Amino acid sequence: MLTRFSSILIFHKFKPIFRVIGLSTFLLFSCEEANYELDNPFDPENMDLDPPALFFHPPEINATVGASILVELYGLKLDPAAAAHLDVRYDWGSVTVDSVIPGPFFTGENNPMEVTVDEQGVLDIFIYYLPDMESDQNEGGTWSLATVYFSTLSTGESELLYGPNTRLRDANNDSVRIKDFGTGYINVE
Repeated sequence: MLTRFSSILIFHKFKPIFRVIGLSTFLLFSCEEANYELDNPFDPENMDLDPPALFFHPPEINATVGASILVELYGLKLDPAAAAHLDVRYDWGSVTVDSVIPGPFFTGENNPMEVTVDEQGVLDIFIYYLPDMESDQNEGGTWSLATVYFSTLSTGESELLYGPNTRLRDANNDSVRIKDFGTGYINVE
């Protein structure tokens, strides 16, 4: 008895396998590895700061006259600290300080204590970590130290700077090193 083979019969039996191979080959050659541009200007790694550093987030704000805006005072890869004196300089003819709220950098079991003194373009913020049974200072890292709420008064540009009195201290009252300071800008139109 002779068996006849037909190429159509063979193709028909292996048709599902050919489909899988064809689809796999298509997917293999059509997929490329993602190529992401990591250029977010708000990412601390893209701000050309040498850590440990302090910077303003966002570094540039555009607003209109009469607007309320907020700026976070951030630390980048800071060592553990128990207190900070943040000396912030701004153009007091263009913006005014409404309030200051401590950020999570000094928050532990207890909420941090904050004292603010605002005098014509110089904002002094004193923040203290309140010790608890677990720790007498924070763990350091990249966190917001405080949030400053401003109201815009007139058109122009206000540069935000950390002044020469800016200091961080650890639980032993030793200085915490800060290598770099970022700047910020508030553009009021």
